[in-house]
Amino acid sequence: MTFRSAYGLKPGSKRSALGHARGLGSTGRGTEHWYWERLTALALVPLTLWAIVSLVTGVGADHAALKVWMSMPGNMTLMILLAFFFFWHAWIAVGVVIEDYVHHEAAKTGGLIVLKFACILCGTFSTVSILKIGLGG
Repeated sequence: MTFRSAYGLKPGSKRSALGHARGLGSTGRGTEHWYWERLTALALVPLTLWAIVSLVTGVGADHAALKVWMSMPGNMTLMILLAFFFFWHAWIAVGVVIEDYVHHEAAKTGGLIVLKFACILCGTFSTVSILKIGLGG
């Protein structure tokens, strides 16, 4: 009987005996985070360019002109999408940083909870602000 078979490890398994005993291993979520982070970044590129061009061309505009511009359904929709993808991307990216570099479990869990609530709060506040300006508030 070999060492690997004594610990229930399959021949050719790349998992160490210590890793098997501790039950540590991949959770399978890394690829999912990577995919969504890249997808949100891809969505942010044209939305950010559109927002920068739109805001720079209206640099001298007053609040009334901003309200007229924001009241157009396309502009309001794109601004809401920009806020949505921005805070979703921030949630994923900062969450990965917290998971990778915060080693104290309580601080990691607390940081992830605070991050989630902050992104939801800021995203909701942004959406309500955009709607208020666009709908004439």
